[in-house]
Amino acid sequence: MPPFEFVIPTSFLFLPANFSFVSFCFFISFITSKIFKSVIVFFVLLISLLSIAYGDLFLKYVIKNYYELTQMDSKIYIYPTKNDGQKIDSLSISSIYAHPLKYSTTLTSIEKDEIRVIHENYVERFIDITTYANKYNKIVSNVERVSLNNNKNFNNDEKARFLIEKNTKITFFSGVYSEEEYKFIDTTTKYVLATAFKISFLIDNHKFRNRYLYWGNEKEEEFNPSSIQNFDNIYKKMFIDDLRGKVR
Repeated sequence: MPPFEFVIPTSFLFLPANFSFVSFCFFISFITSKIFKSVIVFFVLLISLLSIAYGDLFLKYVIKNYYELTQMDSKIYIYPTKNDGQKIDSLSISSIYAHPLKYSTTLTSIEKDEIRVIHENYVERFIDITTYANKYNKIVSNVERVSLNNNKNFNNDEKARFLIEKNTKITFFSGVYSEEEYKFIDTTTKYVLATAFKISFLIDNHKFRNRYLYWGNEKEEEFNPSSIQNFDNIYKKMFIDDLRGKVR
């Protein structure tokens, strides 16, 4: 007869293991604070002990709150030049967005019409976008220029008046979060008109809590802060909003 083996799922061990660890931190901090007769010692030691298991989570939420409270509506230096219809001349988003296609990297007339509907209300002449497709088990890409508002008076060598670039920044806590920076550039003047960001919080499954407190990848994803960005807000203010009455 094979030996009977009782296996407890790790999901049932998560709560008692973490509750026991937190209780231990409170107990040690309380006893130490009584010995030194100091409330400050209690809080300093408690935070230090909890940081052994949850320090990176504390840091992630501090970073997220900082960006949400202080950085969401900043970094617009100069508003773009617009015509009387409140449209910018032309725009390239080829470095930040790729339009997915099935078999070819060339847009069909229907797809071009869909792009026109989205962008022609705030872009006057043309917009450049990247397309990509999976072909022969490889990803192939292309940059296409879509004419807007029935404008045909340009050539494919002409640069778009406005360009958005995306770069990955080096962060001080590179193992905790990553930051992508978007630059809104006027290619005529070479000025950076505005910058935007996207912050993504990284998951590492090789920490103290993963080894001893039953934090699997599912729990890491559940407690990990969601990414945060202000690109949509800056894009809307720069290109879509009506600038009449605003100081440029």
